Amino acid sequence: MIQRFIVLLTTLTVVLAPAARVDAGPLSIPTQPLEGLAPLSPPEITAETWLLWDDTFERELGALRPDEARAMASTTKMMTALVALENSNLDDRVVISEAATEIGESEIDLVPGEVWRMEDLLRALLMRSANDAAIAIAEFVGGTERGFVRMMNETADRLGLENTHFMNPHGLDEEGHYSSARDLLTIALIGMKDTTFAEIVGTRSSTFPNAPDGSERVAASTNALLGTFEGAIGVKTGFTNEARLTMVAAAEREGRRLYAVVMGSNDHFADAAALLRYGYSAFGMLNVVAVGQVVASQRGPGGTTDAIANAGLEYFASPEDSGEVDLVIEYSEGGDPLVVAEVGEEEIGRVGLELTDPDSLPGIAEAFSWASAYWDWLWGND
Repeated sequence: MIQRFIVLLTTLTVVLAPAARVDAGPLSIPTQPLEGLAPLSPPEITAETWLLWDDTFERELGALRPDEARAMASTTKMMTALVALENSNLDDRVVISEAATEIGESEIDLVPGEVWRMEDLLRALLMRSANDAAIAIAEFVGGTERGFVRMMNETADRLGLENTHFMNPHGLDEEGHYSSARDLLTIALIGMKDTTFAEIVGTRSSTFPNAPDGSERVAASTNALLGTFEGAIGVKTGFTNEARLTMVAAAEREGRRLYAVVMGSNDHFADAAALLRYGYSAFGMLNVVAVGQVVASQRGPGGTTDAIANAGLEYFASPEDSGEVDLVIEYSEGGDPLVVAEVGEEEIGRVGLELTDPDSLPGIAEAFSWASAYWDWLWGND
C-alpha cells in the first residue's frame, strides 16, 4: 500500500485529505521566486515571425507565427550543407563549373576549372554565404542543380518539415521557395549535431584556397553575433528583398543552449540578440530540493524522525510557474521513501529520502499523528 504526504511549498494551511494522503504545511523551506528574472513579456522586435527555443530543456520559450511559410533567403544553405554532408566526403574534389561562377550576389569568387575540396566549399557556403559554392556543391552531389534540389526536398519530407519547400540550393528569391521559423530551427538543430557543420558555423573567419592568379582568399563569417554576443556559437544569416533579413542564431552559456529564429526582420542581429537575452534572463533553474535537506519531520514519544533528501533536484522554470511546485512524500511498506516533485498533474522529478530512524517509518494510522505533531512543532506547542 502506497502512502503519500504532500508538501505545499506556497501555503501554511494543513488540510487532512482522505485515504492516507495528508496535505500539510511547508515541511521544508518554501519555494522562492527565481532571482534576477526579466519581465515575463518577450521583447518587442522587428521580425514578422520568430521562435525562441531552449535546447537544453527542449522547451519553447516564446514564438510569433512560427509555422508561417515565408521566403528564407540564405538560411537555405543550412539544408544545402546537410544534404552535402550526408552524401559526400569532406575530401572530395569538386571541379568548379562556369554555371557556378555566374550565379551572382554573395560569392567566394570561384573560377571555372578550379578544383576545391568539399570541406572548403562548405566553409564558403556557411561562413561567407557563397552562392557560387552552393551551385558547385549541388552539381557535384546531385549531378545537376535540379537533382540536388530534389534531394533537399526529399530530406525536408523525411524530417517532417511541413512548411518548407526548396527551389534552389542558395536561397535567392524564387516562387515556391519558402520555410518557417520552426522548420528552420529543426534544420539548425540537426546541423549542429554534426561536428563539421557546428565547427564551421562557429568560426569567425577562414582562409580559402588562393585564386588561380595567386591572390589570397580570406572571408569573415556573415554572423556578426560571433565574438560580440556572449556565448554565440552559430548558425546562419540571410537576406533577400522578399525575405528581408533572416537568421538562426545559437548561443551557449550558463549551462544552457538557446536558439533564436527571426524571419522578415529589419535588424536580424538585434532581434536575435534580444530574444537570446530574454531567454537567459527570464528563465532559469529553481532549486526545488537540496541534498541533505530535511524535507519532513515526525515528532513522536521517542523523539523526532527526519526525512532527509539524499540528492538535489532542480526544475527549469519561468517566474509565472516558479511558485507552483509541490513536494509529495511517497513510500510503500518495506520500501525506501521518496520525495516526488510535481507541477500541477506533471511529475518533474523524484529524490530518495533517508530516515534518521528507519524503524519508525509510519503506517497509515500514524499519518494524521505525523501532521498533528508537525503542526504543534510549527507553532511551538509542547
